[in-house]
Amino acid sequence: MDRRRIYRSAWIGVLLLMIASLLVGLYPVDREGVAAVQRGDRLLAEQQYGEALQAYQTTAQRCPGCPGPHLRQVEIYVAQHRYDEAWQAYLTAVRLAGLGDETTIARVRLALAERSEYLALDPLRNLLSRRPGRGEFWMWLGQISMVTGQVAQARQAFEHALGMDIGPSERQAVHDHLAVLCVDSDLPCALRHWAAVEAGPDAVLSQHAARLVAALRAVIGLEGQPSGNDERALVRAKLGEALLRYGNLALAQVQFEQALELEPAYADAHAYLGHVFSLLGENEQAVQHLDRAIALQPTYTLAHYFLGNHYARVGCWLTAQESLLRAYDLDPANPAICAAVADTFLHGDEPAYAVAERWFHAAVDNAPGDARFHLLLAHFYVDYMVDPTMRGVAVAQVAVDLAPNNGEAQETLAWAHYLAGQPELALQPLLRAHELSPDEPRIFYRLGEVYRALGQYGQAQWFYQGAIDRDWSGPIGARARQSMIP
Repeated sequence: MDRRRIYRSAWIGVLLLMIASLLVGLYPVDREGVAAVQRGDRLLAEQQYGEALQAYQTTAQRCPGCPGPHLRQVEIYVAQHRYDEAWQAYLTAVRLAGLGDETTIARVRLALAERSEYLALDPLRNLLSRRPGRGEFWMWLGQISMVTGQVAQARQAFEHALGMDIGPSERQAVHDHLAVLCVDSDLPCALRHWAAVEAGPDAVLSQHAARLVAALRAVIGLEGQPSGNDERALVRAKLGEALLRYGNLALAQVQFEQALELEPAYADAHAYLGHVFSLLGENEQAVQHLDRAIALQPTYTLAHYFLGNHYARVGCWLTAQESLLRAYDLDPANPAICAAVADTFLHGDEPAYAVAERWFHAAVDNAPGDARFHLLLAHFYVDYMVDPTMRGVAVAQVAVDLAPNNGEAQETLAWAHYLAGQPELALQPLLRAHELSPDEPRIFYRLGEVYRALGQYGQAQWFYQGAIDRDWSGPIGARARQSMIP
């Protein structure tokens, strides 16, 4: 008995010594490997994917049996849409660690990124059976159910997510999904959820939600009231307009169709429905409804404008021009129509730059305080190389003066300076554009070009790599690779 106590005391002493050694760093620990992982995590958070990938690959070499570096590589490859390489990294992690929770999470994320929801559903259900308290998993189930048309299951999953510990941005997104699921059949439910979206942190989503809340209140306010079909059709069309601006064409289509069921001769609803069909690529139905709107109201400017935009969208530039000129005859002070007419002269067999310039100037003259039309004119001078050095710089500067927090205006001014051979003047507005749009790959590439022209090659390389990281398989990434300094 005493001998057993002695052995037990000895083993406890050895164990305590090992723990103490680990704590004070005497036990052999791969400090360089740990540092590489930490560096990779920091770079991944900063979206410096190329360097992060190198850090994780270094860690994987130092620890061949560790699945973690391979799972982190999956995140990078997914962010860059490099799905074949992501699957390879995922399978390597599975070979090393088996189908545990972390590898299953990686599989679900990868399948969702590829829009292969059927591949994500079974592993996600397995995760939920083991870890039902994680809100992110319920959000994923809701998204998959939305895509597969299982509305009741999607609503249930999103409601579960709201009861979990999720962040403010995720909560805003869940309320948005629930509003979309409700709007077809339960308008008070949609109103309740879009009101929650309006109070959320994403300002753009909040603005869209505010318009939808106002439109929904108008529709709900007429329910049970002695109002005529024309008034009901009007509020349905207003809801359709709000959904169109929100970007949900399918839901907008439903509202405009309901407006026409209530009032078949409603020109506004025909025009907007035709516009929606045009955006959806339903060309025959688009022309049918737009022609119907014009037949009902021949002087309806917006219908002619939508019809012209439709023909431009399908490449029928002369027909587009004819419709847009009719719109201009009806409303010659409308800057958007002038800009659209200008665009038709830039396309076709023989672009007419001088004529297009006059129309862009007409747009600016009709809206001298609106930066958008100055920016269109600046793009004309800069992008078409008509006169980037003088007029391009001058007009872009006006756009920046009118809208100093417009990243596109800052970028256009910077690029005009660069094309004028003035990289030193291009740098500050381009850095401001980068501050306003920190993930835009084109700005990374252009900063690389500016720094290269200034002889700051280290900075140029860093921004070229940023363009590659954010547009791995796209044209900007390819251009940045060609510009990389050997």
